[in-house]
Amino acid sequence: MSVELNMSELYRELKTNDFVLNCRLPMGYTAGYPVLAVKNDRLCMTVPFLKYKMTGKVDKTLVYPIRYLITMTLPERSIVGFEDLSVNPVFAKVDFERPIGYFRHEAVKSMTKSQYNDSRALLFSMYDKIIDTVLYGSDYTLEDDERFRELLGIMLEPSLRPIYRVIDKDFYNKYLG
Repeated sequence: MSVELNMSELYRELKTNDFVLNCRLPMGYTAGYPVLAVKNDRLCMTVPFLKYKMTGKVDKTLVYPIRYLITMTLPERSIVGFEDLSVNPVFAKVDFERPIGYFRHEAVKSMTKSQYNDSRALLFSMYDKIIDTVLYGSDYTLEDDERFRELLGIMLEPSLRPIYRVIDKDFYNKYLG
């Protein structure tokens, strides 16, 4: 029996999830684009959390490094992992209090707010399609894969790519590399 999963709904649920609330993520941290991976024959979604800081200047919102990761299994929505990257030796030289880039980056600068929101919604629907394919064998074409890669490449801040590479090299190489 398939369970309807919707990325937007999953993100809303994360905000009120008891585990997530008990992690006490500092104010201002928001969910980035998730990483999907099959681990021990289970589909897992790792959601990175990072902060943005407005500067009052157009297209100069500061982007900080991804600091926290929360991993859940799908379709169960069971949280199976939490990591604070600031204590991970791989990230020892990362200053999590120092910005690494700006939003809006070049690929989205010309988009209106509506266009940006539509692109984000389309990207989330592509995540939904991948999840449905992995879990239930739904159709997923090469064109779908190329569209997902294109959208993620446009929407993801370039300054975050090196961290995505470390979080999951396979996901990075397939969709961002």
